[in-house]
Amino acid sequence: MTLEEIKMKIKYGDYNTLGQIFGITSDAAKMRFNRKDERAMEAMSKIIQSREELIREYQPNKFKEE
Repeated sequence: MTLEEIKMKIKYGDYNTLGQIFGITSDAAKMRFNRKDERAMEAMSKIIQSREELIREYQPNKFKEE
């Protein structure tokens, strides 16, 4: 997933989750992501992919159009 794709898919709470992963505040996590920190970008991509997979699992019609 490219940086632009990740940015377009970020939802409310994603920076909180990213912060919890690294043991930092959500503001610090957002700054780390915006500085294009490789680990932060990878973790955010996994957060988004996991959310989308859960939605697909429990709402199978949600992603048929994409």
